[in-house]
Amino acid sequence: MTATMDPGKKLINSIDSCVDDMLKGLVSCHPGLDLHEKRRVVLVKEWEQRGNKVALVSGGGSGHEPFSAGYVGEGMLTAVSAGSVFASPPASSVLHAIKCVSVNNTGGVLVIIPNYTGDCLNFGLAVEWARKREIKVETITVGEDCAISELRNSEPPRSRGMCGLVFTFKIGGAMSEEGNTLTEIKNELTKVVNSMATIGVALSACSLPGSPPLFTLAPDEMELGLGVHGEAGASRIKMCSASEAVEIMLDKLIITLSLKEGDEVAALINNLGGSSHIEEWIIANEVINQLGSKNINVKRIYVGALMTSLDMLGMQVCLLRLDAENKDKWLRYLDCETNAPAWPGTKLSLPSHFKPQNSESDIEEHIELQEKGLILGDEETSIFKECLSAASNAIITAEKHLNELDSGCGDGDCGSTLRRLAEGILEEIEKSSLSCTGKVFLQLANVAESRMGGTSGAVYSLMFISAGAKLEDSCLNHFTAFEEAWKCALEGVMKYSTAREGDRTMLDALIPAYNTYSCCMKETRSDQIKALMAAIDAAEQGCLNTQSMKARAGRAAYVNEALLTDVDAGAHGVALWLKAVCSVLIEKLGGEKAKCLCKSGH
Repeated sequence: MTATMDPGKKLINSIDSCVDDMLKGLVSCHPGLDLHEKRRVVLVKEWEQRGNKVALVSGGGSGHEPFSAGYVGEGMLTAVSAGSVFASPPASSVLHAIKCVSVNNTGGVLVIIPNYTGDCLNFGLAVEWARKREIKVETITVGEDCAISELRNSEPPRSRGMCGLVFTFKIGGAMSEEGNTLTEIKNELTKVVNSMATIGVALSACSLPGSPPLFTLAPDEMELGLGVHGEAGASRIKMCSASEAVEIMLDKLIITLSLKEGDEVAALINNLGGSSHIEEWIIANEVINQLGSKNINVKRIYVGALMTSLDMLGMQVCLLRLDAENKDKWLRYLDCETNAPAWPGTKLSLPSHFKPQNSESDIEEHIELQEKGLILGDEETSIFKECLSAASNAIITAEKHLNELDSGCGDGDCGSTLRRLAEGILEEIEKSSLSCTGKVFLQLANVAESRMGGTSGAVYSLMFISAGAKLEDSCLNHFTAFEEAWKCALEGVMKYSTAREGDRTMLDALIPAYNTYSCCMKETRSDQIKALMAAIDAAEQGCLNTQSMKARAGRAAYVNEALLTDVDAGAHGVALWLKAVCSVLIEKLGGEKAKCLCKSGH
């Protein structure tokens, strides 16, 4: 009898240590790189000697190797932050990378963000913290996937970042070495992102260490337009030849980029991890020949495992349209030398005797939070504490139900994640003074980031840091400041997230509640009780509305709609803690009458 291999089998030491072991192995083989183990940050060895050259920082979840650490080197990235398998790195690690490469750097830092919810939020949060340290930093978000047109064409674009990220690393890195400014590089890479598109096919799903495949395919099926995190594709098609598969992909790419006879392109052929070298070169040959038959000239083509999805059997094709205006300089940047280890045989493979003056621990520092802005009196501070306690306890009580609501998206951990935040808040309010509201919210941002992690941690951290920044500057009365901070919290999230009202997220409870509160306060001027009660109703109705919404943001956007049968867990969580906060305020403002109202329905 022939033994059948468990697809979850991997040659690793443990699931928990596999990312750290991988990074150590990379740097052991390329001692010209520097690894800050605690932060999972990989840097060029000379990271503190940039001078006036712009530093490029990127990263994302692990499991896509050689992306992204394999592209650290002269002529490409200066540093990357690696997350766990298929999970964005925490903002604190991204911030560490930014702080490192900003040392002795007058050129500034460009952060290249893959267009995934967790990456956008955590990298965005890190950038906001960096700016509070007066670090010169800009961002560009890369999303060139064209599998689902409505995501690419939405505003803002929701298309996923794929192997085309490598084009931005190469062109941006070459521009940095050439001495271009931060603004010039950002503007040029924006043109690059708008000139490329990627689509792929898979013959089988990947499997996380110790787990079965994330989806199943029949022997005669292929998945078209899949993602690099194991999520299923835009459609399922019958198994076909390499030639037919390339034809299907090129048709989509040509339409997306409006390619026509006489146009020129650069191409990436990306092995998603489990396909053979034979398949790589067959696909490359088909791309060149089929585009050539349409009189579209492939000026450069790069083939290999560039951005993988663990052990997925499949290939991606990325095309970069070379317009007359950009062709010569983009080709020159693509041809510039780089020693990034994703290109074998570079000088980084040789031992290095260079030692940075600053170690990882030298960069570890915490921003000093100042007490400025809105200051509360003793009675108000007591109410503030009661609000935070009530919100936290409401979330802790609802943990199990929130997890059940979240199970439709596959994770099932929304309640547990919010519970960690709630416990962290309860600990924080017992040891900290709560009179300075701006400082408190910045402290809560740290709690959310360190306790929650992932996408939720970044969302709540961005809300808290944005609200805190407003309250630091506020000289308004308490309820006006509260309203302005709420508005800024929403703007802070939407600055880095593609989610908007109607996308089946927590914003579907939070935005209607704010709009209702704000409108009611304008109408009634001073009736806060009425405004707070209306906000509770709006949040609960907004949460109920998510039950019939199509998910258009986060991982739920890629989940079969049939699995999303209840309200959104994040929206329900918002409705719970917002009701708890408002109920405390109503009771304190309105006395016994308000207390009865709260017990009867609010």
